[in-house]
Amino acid sequence: MSPCGVVSLLDRNATEKVARTWARLEQEFGVRGVLAMPYPHFSYQIAQGYERPALDDTLTRLARGTPPFTATTSGIGTFEGGWPVVYVAVEAPPALRDLHERIWNACQPHVREPVGYYRPGTWVPHISLAHGDEHNTVPLPPETIARILATLDPPEYRWSIRIDNLALVWDEGEIQRPVATFRLHAA
Repeated sequence: MSPCGVVSLLDRNATEKVARTWARLEQEFGVRGVLAMPYPHFSYQIAQGYERPALDDTLTRLARGTPPFTATTSGIGTFEGGWPVVYVAVEAPPALRDLHERIWNACQPHVREPVGYYRPGTWVPHISLAHGDEHNTVPLPPETIARILATLDPPEYRWSIRIDNLALVWDEGEIQRPVATFRLHAA
C-alpha cells in the first residue's frame, strides 16, 4: 500500500504556481513523480495507514480548535540521499511546529507505521516539486536535480499561503487524493 497522510492543501494562488511548475518540470525534464499526489500540499504526517473513522473525529476536533493561518515559503530546497526531492521550503515558526506536534500526537492512536521523517524534531515542512517516478520505484538522478535547480529562480518561490484546512490523503491505486477535508476555525 502506498502512504496515506495528514496534510494541508494550498490556497488557489499557491496551487496554481505549483501546478505551473509541475507542468514545466514535466515538459522540460520528464519529471512526473509528484503527480501520484497531484494536489499541492504540505504534509504533517505520512503513514502506511490510519484507522478511520476515529481519525476523522480527531481531525475534526483539531480543525475546530485551530484558526486559519498564513504559511510562508523561503525558496527552493532539496533532500539528498537515496530518494532525492526538489521542493519549496515552508518556514516553520514555533506556532507551525506546535500545530504539527499537536497533529502528530493526536493521530498516534490511529496510525499504522508512520514515516519517521515527519516526527516532531525531524519534520521539514515542504511542497514537493520533483522526485522519482509516480510509482516511487525510480529515484530522481542527481544530474536531473542539478539541471532543475539551475532553471528555478529561488526568489520566485517566496510566497504567503493562506492555510484553512487539514486534509486526509488516501491512496486509491494509481493516485493519492484527499478523501476528507477539515476546515480550520477557532473554537
